[in-house]
Amino acid sequence: MKDIEILLETLSAQLPDLKRGCEAFVKGAEEIAKARKMNKTLMNNSGTMSDLLEIPKLLDACVRNGYYDEALDLENFIAKMEMTHGHIGLIKKLADDARTSSSEMLHTLLGRLKVGIQLPECLRVVGFLRRLSAYDEVALRQTFLACREEYIANMVSDLDDSNPYDYLKKLTDTHRVSLFDVVMQFRAIFSDDADVTQTEADDGKGSLLYSWATHRISKYLELMRATLPHIYEGGALASIYEHCEYCGTSLARVGLDTRPLFRPLFADAAVTIFENAVSTAVDELERALESSTWSTPSTSSQHPETDDTDGPPRSLIDHAPVAAFVNGTLLAFNELRHLTVTLEIRDRLTSALESSITRAAGVILAFYQATDSILRRDERKLDAFLASKDAFVVIAAPYLASAFIRLIGGTDSNELLRRRIEGVSDRVKATLAPVTRA
Repeated sequence: MKDIEILLETLSAQLPDLKRGCEAFVKGAEEIAKARKMNKTLMNNSGTMSDLLEIPKLLDACVRNGYYDEALDLENFIAKMEMTHGHIGLIKKLADDARTSSSEMLHTLLGRLKVGIQLPECLRVVGFLRRLSAYDEVALRQTFLACREEYIANMVSDLDDSNPYDYLKKLTDTHRVSLFDVVMQFRAIFSDDADVTQTEADDGKGSLLYSWATHRISKYLELMRATLPHIYEGGALASIYEHCEYCGTSLARVGLDTRPLFRPLFADAAVTIFENAVSTAVDELERALESSTWSTPSTSSQHPETDDTDGPPRSLIDHAPVAAFVNGTLLAFNELRHLTVTLEIRDRLTSALESSITRAAGVILAFYQATDSILRRDERKLDAFLASKDAFVVIAAPYLASAFIRLIGGTDSNELLRRRIEGVSDRVKATLAPVTRA
């Protein structure tokens, strides 16, 4: 009995361990059954699981090959699965891979906006960006204009600026085509965003489109301002001006008339060309005075009635220094003959011509004062010099004044300029009054 009692006590002490072992066995069996069931379910849906695992590769392939509609459909599918089964690790990984592909797609789409594309392609790209939900409408507008700005800036930077004439023409063509295209694309893509436009107006920011256009046109004018001083011929300047006028007329159709902005730049460049040309004419006069042999004038100077009323007086043939000055000044007139009517430069040209003729008279006076004693040793040389001086006062100065008046136009609005330029002859006479035989 004692042995039986000991065995019963031992069995009673081991029953809790047995119970725990049985419970562990039952739990393990349940887990095995659950895992078996999951494996069986996985086996039954192996095709579906294989398709899910292939989604990241398929999404990446769609992005790389430009099938953005399909890529966006796949992304939306994964996003819905993440919302309902986000606690599953596999779904989380699929969602992370989809976000990586979406980021690459966003970069590719923005890259498309940074190259030359037409309106249909722009509409597709912006549609994809909207579906990506990467930007709100205002940010999307800003991004669109920033990408198009980068495209235009790259085109401008690629232009060859070694030849200023060709460079300015190509620069103008680039802005004419690009600005027109961007404005039309922007209006077509964002035409129905009235709420966004109203928000911009309420914030006092104005139109994003025309703020960007102002920025781009200012860059264009900066480049023009820097390059125009390197155009030294009036004909080339007139050709570029006509090109810019055509550009302004074209852009005016979309509300970006640039003509009032660049005309002052061309006016400055035209006046500079004219001032340099008349200054060169005075320099030619000075060199001709120093190199002249002062021979006796021929009898042709005694017959001014044979002069061509439209050309330089033939009597100047016998006065080489004066003829050189007149030819140089007429060359300056010819440089600007196509620009004086369209640009507001008459007053500045008048001042430049007044200064040139006055300076020429000063050069003649200075030459006389420096060589007076030498000239008086030979009466023939003195007579030749005085004849040239008289030709300058009586023939050259009045002729240049009348030619200039024809250049700027003889309208009533130019009457003041006419009086100014005609008064130059009086100042020339006063300046050269000391130059006499006495």
